[in-house]
Amino acid sequence: MADNRERRPVVDAICEGFEKGCSISAKVDFVDGFENPVSWQKRYKGRSDQSDVLFDNLDMKSITLSQYGAENNRLPEFIKWKLFGYNIVICYEYIAEGKANKALEIIGEIENILKCIGSNDIFLKSIKIALNHITFSMKGYLLKLCSNETMELEHFIMPNNMNNANKAGLFGIQTLFFYEYGLSCAQIAKDCALKALSLNGTEAEWYFLMAKVLTNWQRTCGNYFECSEQEITASEMAVKLGNKDHHKLHLVHIYHRMSRNMNKNINAKNKILEEALRLLIEVIDNTKDLLLLKNCLLSLSKFNQNKEYNNDITIILDQLIEALEHSDNGYVHGAIGNYYLFNRKDYLKANFHLKKAYDVKSFGGSIDYIFTLFKINPNTAPIEQMMVDLLKSFPHPVHQEKLLSQIISYLLLTKNDLIRALKYIPMLLSIKNVTSIYSIQTHRTKFSNYTIEVNLLDVLSEKLSVALRNTTLSTDDQKRVTEVMKMLESYKLYVSSLMKNKEHIFGNKVTNNTTAGKARTVSYSNDRGRKESWTHNNYKQVVNPVKNKDEGNWRTLKPDSTPKTTIFMRNNPSQIKKPWYGNQNNL
Repeated sequence: MADNRERRPVVDAICEGFEKGCSISAKVDFVDGFENPVSWQKRYKGRSDQSDVLFDNLDMKSITLSQYGAENNRLPEFIKWKLFGYNIVICYEYIAEGKANKALEIIGEIENILKCIGSNDIFLKSIKIALNHITFSMKGYLLKLCSNETMELEHFIMPNNMNNANKAGLFGIQTLFFYEYGLSCAQIAKDCALKALSLNGTEAEWYFLMAKVLTNWQRTCGNYFECSEQEITASEMAVKLGNKDHHKLHLVHIYHRMSRNMNKNINAKNKILEEALRLLIEVIDNTKDLLLLKNCLLSLSKFNQNKEYNNDITIILDQLIEALEHSDNGYVHGAIGNYYLFNRKDYLKANFHLKKAYDVKSFGGSIDYIFTLFKINPNTAPIEQMMVDLLKSFPHPVHQEKLLSQIISYLLLTKNDLIRALKYIPMLLSIKNVTSIYSIQTHRTKFSNYTIEVNLLDVLSEKLSVALRNTTLSTDDQKRVTEVMKMLESYKLYVSSLMKNKEHIFGNKVTNNTTAGKARTVSYSNDRGRKESWTHNNYKQVVNPVKNKDEGNWRTLKPDSTPKTTIFMRNNPSQIKKPWYGNQNNL
């Protein structure tokens, strides 16, 4: 109580006692009683060991800015909101790394976003008091961290003095924040979304964030092609309340996911595809945002694989591409190139568009560009050299692993040249990034005659073992093979140890309840009485239950049986054309 009495005059001063700013007092820690990432992590102890949070958010922020290439005041509202979310995560991660000055630079960027909230940014205006509180209480924490106690701090309002819309905003922003920390913080993110909804059940964005949290959980821990009733209802409510294009695109994604597992229920499948297509056409007709239209193109490309809609969707796709191809945005051309590459198999057109994505350093677009060269002429395409060049442009371990894995699998499985691959294997084995280790074990080859999924460590073991028995190798090559084999064995021991403790992926709450996690999702069936354990009383109050309209409602029909996916193998097994069965020199 003594601490509260001492702090109260300072808090009042922050809330009421100035117009432009106040000096920072040593009595204020900007953690207890405040709302910002430092206080949240202290409250929830939710920060995971996921090593890529900073990289992921820096990368997504960079991609977002590169795609839009606009000043803050010209950005769409939902992009300002995205950038705010990325920046608070980046700011916190810099604080956690002891880089307070870098964190202050990010605060400056956040302040610029706040200054650019305009009259058309209705959602952001409704929670601006909450945004200000989080931003400037974080700034106060940082200024104290840097011993800048004499500097002035901008005015902000304390949570108790906020209206419900802004109190909900505080929890909504926490959802946005913890969502970026993956499965270990998924329950925290969901609880925060529930609190936001209980405070303001008419805000579409809180339903959208709830849907995103549930989608991430289901895609990673459950059957990829099943959805929980909460997930789809939250997404539908977001669309109903907000009628926003990016909310519709998420609902389209959910519908498409479900339709992929309904081949035995053609009527239900057609209904869900019709609804998804209707939403896509609404977005196309409504928006002039090239990046949203790019996402429509990617979604339509997936729908185009359905024979029932092939002709109609092809016409829409042609019209959409005609509208997009005049853009000077390399990321837009990357989507067009992706369509020509994988849907039309028109490698010359794909090459033209993907070259523009390659020029703007789009990571996925760059690899697809090289892939088009391979498809045009696999014998002359400079795969190895171009992929090595990308290593210089993308230094992060996640990107390095993906590039090195493709180089190595190309040399081993397509060129059958272990000696050249020896140059890159030690580089790959030096990467101890957790995400990269899982990726290595579920590697999908790209530059080969067959797209296969392999555990690249097993491939390396076999190839190196065969080479050790090869009496035609030179002494130097034998020595190099032996050295790399020792490195591989050491690396496999490290991986084995890592696999025994999966908390770096799931966190304590999830790993201790593996079977419970599986039970929390349901497939749609006629058993409407099934309940999910991942439910909250507030959610029942603010989310309307899905009602059966008729017997043929697609929600009541059980999807086809599909093998469960896991965190270690996220790809649909049916998509693997040829599994790895050991030595495949003739690939």
